[in-house]
Amino acid sequence: MKKILTSFLVAFSLVAITGLDSSLNTNTSTLQGKQTSTSIIAKAEATEITQGVTAPDFTFTDLATGKVMNLSDLRDKPVYLNFWATWCPPCVRELPHIQTKYEQYKDKIHFLAISLDGDQAAPAAFIPSKGYTFPVGYGNEREISRAYNVEAIPLSYIIDTNGVIKAKTMGSMDEADLERFLQNAL
Repeated sequence: MKKILTSFLVAFSLVAITGLDSSLNTNTSTLQGKQTSTSIIAKAEATEITQGVTAPDFTFTDLATGKVMNLSDLRDKPVYLNFWATWCPPCVRELPHIQTKYEQYKDKIHFLAISLDGDQAAPAAFIPSKGYTFPVGYGNEREISRAYNVEAIPLSYIIDTNGVIKAKTMGSMDEADLERFLQNAL
């Protein structure tokens, strides 16, 4: 009787373990499939925005004029595109250098600083209070950030007259760094 009971328990354990193992494999496969499809979607949404890629177009409001524009409206000369925010100390440190280079190159390069502040009131008040005259825009910050995969600011691009990205740099630039970066547009 003891042998029969032991055999039954061993057989039951094997069936239970095998069933559990196949159940785990099925659940693991399903989970891996979901993770894979999620990764594919994330990668598709996170296309690398770098040299040689067409710059994603977006709509913004010019804070000085109130005019609604598209990035693609600026195709008559290269574009220096900068993403920044008033709450970002490295961004704010970079702005005087952008102003200096804007005054120097505004006839050869479009300058566009897109604020990623939570609302347009902050940059709309900040820019004139500092005496900056370079163009500052505000748009749907989530859509723009997603389109450009903005993970940190300041982030700058040079876009050629065909709308193709020629250069990208992340981080604050001093005047010499900005001069070297702008050479990609000239």
